[in-house]
Amino acid sequence: MQDCFKILFSLGYKRFYHKEEILFFEGETPKQLFVLLSGKVRVYKTIEQSLKTRSRNAKKIAKEQILHQICAPNFIAEMPSFLNQPFPASAACDEECEILEISLATFQKQCMGNPTFCRELVASLCNKIKMLESHIAQNSLGLKERLMNFLHANETELAHLTQRQIAQKLNTSAESLSRVLRELKSQGVLNTQKGKIILKA
Repeated sequence: MQDCFKILFSLGYKRFYHKEEILFFEGETPKQLFVLLSGKVRVYKTIEQSLKTRSRNAKKIAKEQILHQICAPNFIAEMPSFLNQPFPASAACDEECEILEISLATFQKQCMGNPTFCRELVASLCNKIKMLESHIAQNSLGLKERLMNFLHANETELAHLTQRQIAQKLNTSAESLSRVLRELKSQGVLNTQKGKIILKA
């Protein structure tokens, strides 16, 4: 991957993005290839949910369904860029990010004439497929299992994550997460302190 990035550095330009800044929206046509150099980017779809009000009228609200989080260094949405197809999801920065942007014409030229670049691109696409398989497997589990998997996988980050952020990452409501946390707390699996989750040894 590093050899591939060395090639790309000479072909594109770096840009800094702020936290929550949007890279692209679902349905937009790619104009350049994005390469994440530092930071984290979330890929998500926006879904509409009906929320009942006191007047019993259903109110539509938009909710993010997070598909996965991309960590640097990595390509972002390389498949639609390669195929020149609309983005199947949206992407936004979870923190300050440094991103390399390369024109599609330059990107496609590299794909045609550079075997090393092609190998790295194929490897990246295979990793994205593995991430999708993992996402599908996780969504087939119950919320309690998904939560425990997440907590163990991200134990070092729990001090910096709010319960609302965790609910968002698990694509569930804060209320549903709270119910499961109460159950796990009563079982002696974890504690909560100032809104943060602490796993018991």
